[in-house]
Amino acid sequence: MFEEIKDVFEKMNKDKYVIGFDLNNRFAQLSYCRIDSNDPETMSTVAGEEEFNIPAVILKKKTGGQWLIGKNAEDAFNEGEGYLISGLLKKSLKGDNVRMGSEEYKAEDLLLLFIKRAFAMLPLMTTPEKIASVVITVNKADSDMVKILSKLPDLLKIGEEKVHFLSYEESFFFYTLAQKTDLNNHQVLLCDSAEGYLNIYRLEKNTFVTPVIAGVDNYPYEDFRFGPDRESAEEMDRRFLNIVTHLCENRLFSAVYLIGSGFYDDWCEDSLKFLCKNRRVFKGNNLFSKGAALAAKEYAAPSGYEKQIRFFGKDRIQANVGVMIKENDETKELLFVRAGEHWYEVGKTKEFLLRETDTVPIYIEQISKRTRMGADLKLQGLSVKSGRMTRISLTIKMKSEKTILFVAKDLGFGEIYPSTGLEWTEELELEQ
Repeated sequence: MFEEIKDVFEKMNKDKYVIGFDLNNRFAQLSYCRIDSNDPETMSTVAGEEEFNIPAVILKKKTGGQWLIGKNAEDAFNEGEGYLISGLLKKSLKGDNVRMGSEEYKAEDLLLLFIKRAFAMLPLMTTPEKIASVVITVNKADSDMVKILSKLPDLLKIGEEKVHFLSYEESFFFYTLAQKTDLNNHQVLLCDSAEGYLNIYRLEKNTFVTPVIAGVDNYPYEDFRFGPDRESAEEMDRRFLNIVTHLCENRLFSAVYLIGSGFYDDWCEDSLKFLCKNRRVFKGNNLFSKGAALAAKEYAAPSGYEKQIRFFGKDRIQANVGVMIKENDETKELLFVRAGEHWYEVGKTKEFLLRETDTVPIYIEQISKRTRMGADLKLQGLSVKSGRMTRISLTIKMKSEKTILFVAKDLGFGEIYPSTGLEWTEELELEQ
């Protein structure tokens, strides 16, 4: 009987899906797979074709008020059927309001509606109750972006613990991690044209430490344009060759990825000849959404990869943060924040005893710099008279990428020393 029940639960778990959602100012993409698969599929907007991009536009029809997104919205606009808004992501981050006919809307609300409608395009088997994890990947997972995206769990009817955010750098890492060894045993180069300009990512690994530490450097070339205002093919090829020659100088690369429609044309003939020397070169258009889906799988069913390799990106904390406490006359470390956590997922509350003091010693241990600094959290107004003990509840979380927020509360110590109800809030800037 036990084995039968176990088999049922295993089957139920395997019938779950993970989703990667790539969002930028021009388009969105959705990749998905079963939780037991390593090969995400990218949703096409046209059956039987590789039309992965959902144009990031939304339209409200002039009659009936119906909302449309993507290609359907563009087609309706070309027929004069409604009011179209593009550039949703940038407008949302700036806090813009937009006008559609006689009505005014917050760009952020329209972006969230666009995302909700995009998720509704997924195959029927990926219903909310069958979704094990969702990763939304964006160019930069900064505080403004996370503030907007944090509203998605309620909107999508998916548990908050199942929705995660990653930068493009980290989605690139997860995509690379899933490839065969001959494609990731050295450095890896990614050249992205998706947002209309050249954006290059270089994945590096420090193999002299255990576990191996991986990181991604980003090199945006905003004056290197794709599209109608681009330079001649010859000039683009010349400039691109100079750029990649410099980035590859004295370095070993296993693979190079050229992604986005900017690389569909055959303008980079000399550059390709250079890149293909002792390297595998791939063209495509869905690397970030697939990387996000693979990251979603890791959240839902951890593989333990961090025992071999750990990723440290700009949106991961580079330090251990905790407090020094005394237990049985011994000084101990009470860890709150572990290096490598995403800043926007940091948030822990712990309790400990203070005796005859109004000071909580904080320690910050910078991993990359191998330095340790201390700071004191002063609890003004807390009694320090002889023999007095109290329990302190301390919450440590990140307010932004660099700002740590400390919130302490006096819980008292039973009937002997009742709680004063005092609460303290402090902020500390974290060096990155």
